[in-house]
Amino acid sequence: MKHHKARRMALLALAMAFLALATIWDGLIAIERLIVPLIPWTRVKYAFAVVVDFLPAPAVLLIFLVPLLIIEPLLTLCVVAIAMGYVVTGVIAWVLLKLLAIALIPAIFDLTQYKLMTMPWFVWAYDKVIAWHHYADRIVAPYKHAAAALLRQWRRRAAAMATRTPGVAQLAARFAARKRAANGRPPVPTNG
Repeated sequence: MKHHKARRMALLALAMAFLALATIWDGLIAIERLIVPLIPWTRVKYAFAVVVDFLPAPAVLLIFLVPLLIIEPLLTLCVVAIAMGYVVTGVIAWVLLKLLAIALIPAIFDLTQYKLMTMPWFVWAYDKVIAWHHYADRIVAPYKHAAAALLRQWRRRAAAMATRTPGVAQLAARFAARKRAANGRPPVPTNG
């Protein structure tokens, strides 16, 4: 019984970590889709798309994996630097490299996905990742709903406490009025 509970908790933790990374991945793709049109690199993006169209799928896979092949050894060097006593430099370099990888890989995947999906084994692997994503969603969903319900309950308690405590509502109204005035908006008319 104890072993089953520990296994379930480990699976839950793994599912939560997976969903967190998937959410970050989706968010970075959304940010990339918003930023790329603003940057005058439309020609570069178009040229990249032309190259992806021209190349065979295994070469496109190599383009997708190049950031990993470059960044992972550099991350190892950062860990070695940390172990040798260059803690601040190593940590800063590690964080910057990790952020670069997290930002670059989703953008490249977004641009190369249609070509990568022409390889049956990649489709199979992608389907397995998506299946795990749905499974992790099902595992974590009750906890997300419980956390949301708890948060709603805390908000209701805070609102009830604010209405019962004398002066809190007036302080909140004054704070909101100052904030509106600082943003150049007119004050909200009061009834009374």
